[in-house]
Amino acid sequence: MSTDIDIRQALRVFQIIVENGQQRGNRHYFKGIYATSGFDGYDVELTDEKVTLSIYFHSRFDLDYKNQLDNEAFFEKLSKIDALRKSKTSG
Repeated sequence: MSTDIDIRQALRVFQIIVENGQQRGNRHYFKGIYATSGFDGYDVELTDEKVTLSIYFHSRFDLDYKNQLDNEAFFEKLSKIDALRKSKTSG
């Protein structure tokens, strides 16, 4: 598990996906990432089917991936989605 995860960014991305994504069952999908929340709203999950980032209460998290390339691609997707928020606020 990596310790340099930007939890605040991941939570922003979760919100962007919920607001802009397509609902697919109990998940929302946007730009290659699925977002799901627990029944109480304290747990959220972001996944692209190869990498899963689970965020729990008090910013605890688990990161599950099989190889570093998948991990890097996942966080690149998160950064691109987060950048959409920045471009909306500057425009």
